[in-house]
Amino acid sequence: MLFTSYAAMSAVKERLREESLPFPLLTLGRNAPHIIEQFRHTPGAVLLATGAAWEGFDFPGDCVSLLIIPRLPFAYPDARKERELEKYSSLHAFIREVAVPEMQIKLRQGFGRAIRTESDTCVIAILDERACRGRRYAQAVSEALPEMRRTGSLREVTRFLREKKPESYFEVGR
Repeated sequence: MLFTSYAAMSAVKERLREESLPFPLLTLGRNAPHIIEQFRHTPGAVLLATGAAWEGFDFPGDCVSLLIIPRLPFAYPDARKERELEKYSSLHAFIREVAVPEMQIKLRQGFGRAIRTESDTCVIAILDERACRGRRYAQAVSEALPEMRRTGSLREVTRFLREKKPESYFEVGR
């Protein structure tokens, strides 16, 4: 799971721990190299990450089978962004010319953590409602990502995975 904030990542981590899931739960922090290696060699592991994980790590092949992006990766406002905003005639112009293109780049980078080659298969779940068809950023999200099958149906996702993955993939604690 790729998060845009440490607070959101921590909240989800606590919730997943409460559920006592049968999957190893790893959090990418200061011990990044160790955690990355552990994730690569632990089938079924769940990796929670933020920050540099959007752009700095490579998970080739079948290492990532589901990438969850809870929120579109818009930059959080800070002093630098406030100064940059002053250069634009309106907030709308700033969003259109700066915030959306930056979000698209970061989304593409996040997508690249899971899909590196044409033979890689992964389900990418963008949970942010603003990315849904007919919503505010749907077109920007579509433009940022390569052509792929898109669906909002869990049944279609399950069918896709059953087509692409061996039966052993679906065994808990594999």
